[in-house]
Amino acid sequence: MFKIVLTRQFYLGLMAIITLPLTSLAQNLPLRLLPSGHLVVEAQIDGKKGNFIFDTGGGINLFFDDFAKEFKKTESYNFLTAFRATGEKITAPLYRSSTILFNGKEFKDIPYSTFDMKLAGINGLISLPMLYDIEFIIDYSKQQLIFPEEKLKSDKIIPIQLTTNADQSLDISTYIYLNNKYRINILLDSGAGDDSFWFSDRFVTILGLDQSKLEITEKVSEFNPEIKTKYYKGHIESISNSFAKVENPQVSFVEGLIYEGKTSINWLGKKLGFNLKEKKIYILD
Repeated sequence: MFKIVLTRQFYLGLMAIITLPLTSLAQNLPLRLLPSGHLVVEAQIDGKKGNFIFDTGGGINLFFDDFAKEFKKTESYNFLTAFRATGEKITAPLYRSSTILFNGKEFKDIPYSTFDMKLAGINGLISLPMLYDIEFIIDYSKQQLIFPEEKLKSDKIIPIQLTTNADQSLDISTYIYLNNKYRINILLDSGAGDDSFWFSDRFVTILGLDQSKLEITEKVSEFNPEIKTKYYKGHIESISNSFAKVENPQVSFVEGLIYEGKTSINWLGKKLGFNLKEKKIYILD
């Protein structure tokens, strides 16, 4: 929740979208796919248009302060306490959007939080809670987010699990295998960009890896500069489920990760259908 992952590829991709005008909302919403793999969508929040990272791992809609300052909101006594993937505790103010126009549909009374951050061309994150009752498709090939007219169908179905916090936040997870042997549960996180594979540092020993041969880096939290997290980077044999497999992926073992794993979603397929209420992802490509 509340991940802000900034890479060189992310910034390069932003340069390509800053000058593009907002288009009219439709049932097929254009996705701006950045070189980093981040998905950028357009939405209108309480009458104000903006560009947002579509983030299945964000938990809750998050709007940057500069964008949200014009909203007609009073100081909130409500708050949400959550933990980032690295275990960092976050307590954030909790508000509710009156109306969100997104891909031709109107959503009312949707929880959101705010954060003091400036990122050229981006106004925050759009996450999953408001889409609980709506099937949607992420089509990487056509670069579209689609609200289908007919119910999703496929012979390839990935079961997912939901994690909520008083119905204010919503994350999704699923089971995969490491090295065709170890079955673990992972958070599915489109906000991580492409080909992002994080696992708990506990799996260094479980997978029989030599920690001294892994590349070690230390990153400072974007929220609290006093908090640092170690990352151990290397390769494993494979990551797989019933319909997809990545051979010899580069992965990061993350100190204090609160999940067994957390990965991007692009490796699951080029066209993914989501039914959150029925806890299913349909592989449509």
